[in-house]
Amino acid sequence: MVNNTRQSQSRGLGIDQLWLLVILAGFGVFVSLTPLAPNDFWWHIKIGQLTYQNGAIPSTNLFSWSLPADTPFTYGAWLGEYLLYLLYLVGRLELVIFTRTVLTLIAFWLVGYEARRRSGSWRIAALVTAPACIITINNLVVRPQNWSWLPFMAFFILLSRYADRQLHGRWLLALPLIMIFWVNAHGAFVLGLVLVGIFFTGEAIRAWTKLPGALPFRNVGQIGGIGILTGLATVINPRFTQIIGYVLDLMTDRPSQGLIEEWQSPTPSGIANTAFFILILIVMLVLIYSRVRPTPTEILLVIGFLWLAWSGQRYVVWFGMVTMPVLARAFANLPVKRPSFVPLRNWLNAAIAGLLFVPVLAVQPWFVERLPLPAAYRTMIWRDIPDGPLVDVETPVKAVEYLRSHPGGALFNEMGYGSYLIWSLPEQKVFIDPRVELYPFEQWQDYIRISRGTRYNELLEKYGADRILLNTALQKELALQLLNDTRWRLEYEDDRAQIWTR
Repeated sequence: MVNNTRQSQSRGLGIDQLWLLVILAGFGVFVSLTPLAPNDFWWHIKIGQLTYQNGAIPSTNLFSWSLPADTPFTYGAWLGEYLLYLLYLVGRLELVIFTRTVLTLIAFWLVGYEARRRSGSWRIAALVTAPACIITINNLVVRPQNWSWLPFMAFFILLSRYADRQLHGRWLLALPLIMIFWVNAHGAFVLGLVLVGIFFTGEAIRAWTKLPGALPFRNVGQIGGIGILTGLATVINPRFTQIIGYVLDLMTDRPSQGLIEEWQSPTPSGIANTAFFILILIVMLVLIYSRVRPTPTEILLVIGFLWLAWSGQRYVVWFGMVTMPVLARAFANLPVKRPSFVPLRNWLNAAIAGLLFVPVLAVQPWFVERLPLPAAYRTMIWRDIPDGPLVDVETPVKAVEYLRSHPGGALFNEMGYGSYLIWSLPEQKVFIDPRVELYPFEQWQDYIRISRGTRYNELLEKYGADRILLNTALQKELALQLLNDTRWRLEYEDDRAQIWTR
C-alpha cells in the first residue's frame, strides 16, 4: 500500500510546479492581447517579402522619396524578416502573432526552469520569473528581435550548466551552430559573444582565485576556445565581417540613440520601468543578505546587463533573463526559515495546468475577435480588417485605403505610418520611416520641427513635400496649425489620421 502511494506521488505534475505555470499563463494572455503596433513590424515583413520574391536581400533605401532610391542600407536582420514573411505566407497575420507569443512563453519558461535549477524551488522560480515578465512588457512588439530570445537563453543555460559542471564540454559546440542562425536573424547576436566573454572571464577569475566550485583551467580554456569558434561563426552571413561594424554603428547612431525612446535610458514611469527600478533594489538587497556570495561570473552578469539595460529600454529584457536565475539562487539562501513540504505529484495537477492555458488559447488571434472583450480594449484595435486581427488602431488602415484610391504627391508622413505604407502601399513613397539610421540627423530634426508645427511651411518646401499624412494624437501641434493655414486643404480625416494637400 505504501509503495503504491509513493508510486502515485512520483507520477504526474507536482503542485509546486503550478506556481510557474500560473505566472506564464497570465503573461501569455497579456502577450497575446498586445496590439500589433504600426512602427516596426510592417517594414520588416516587406523586406522579408522582397527577399522571398527576388531571391536576394535588398541593400538600398527603396521606399523613401526624401533620399535617393539607391542610398545604401543594411538589412542586418534579413533572416528574421524572411521568417516573419514565411509565417505570414503560411498563416497570415494570425500565425505571425501566435509565433511571437510562443517564442515569448518558451523563453520565459526557460528563465523559470534555470531559476528552479539554481534555487531548487519552483515557487522561487515563479517568484523571480514574474518580475522578469513585468519589466519586459514594453518589448513585446512583433519584430525580428523575437528570434533572439531563444538563442540568448540557449547560450545562457548551456554556459551556466557547463560552469556548474552539469554538462560535458561537447554541449558547448552547439553555440557556434546557434550563432550561424542568430547572426542572420537579428543584431542582438553580439550578446551571445558577450555571454561567452563574461563566462570565460568570470570562470577564469574564479579558477585563479581558487574559489569554491572553480573549474580547472583546462575547462576555462574550453570556454575560450568555443568563444573563438562562435566569433568565427558570426562571419557566416551576407555581410561577412562587416556585420560587426553594422551593429556597432547602429548602437552609436545619433538619431537612434538620441531621438528614439526605446534606445534611451529607462525612467521611473510606467509599469515596466517602475518595476525595473524596484527590481534593481531587490536584487541588491537579496545579494547582500544571502548566505551565499555571488560568483565572479554572476557579478559580471548582473553588472554588465544592468549597465546595458540602463543604457536603453530595449535592453531591459536581457537584464531580466540573466539576473533572475542569479537572484533565485541568492533568494533560496536568505537567512530566513522557509516552510518545508513534500509536493504531491498527480495527474490532477496536470489537468489544472492544462486549464490554466485555456484562456491563453482563447485569446489567440484566430479567436480573439469573437470574444466579448472589454470596450476599452476594443477601442485599441481595428476589427474585421483585411490585414488581420490585433492591429493597433494607431495603424493608418483607412487613411492608406484612401491614398490607394487617391495616389500621388510627395508625402510627409508620421514616422510609424511610414512603416505601414511600406508594406501596404509601397508605390506611395514615404518621407521618413522607422529605419532610423537610414536618415540623416538633420532630417530627423526637421521632422520633429514640422511635427511640432514649427516653420513647417518653410521646411516642407525645403524638401518639396506637397501632401501630409499626420497622426492627430502624436502631431497635434501640426494639425492645429494646418487648420488655420489657407495654404493647406484638409483632404481626408478619420479618428486619428488626417491627409492635407497644399
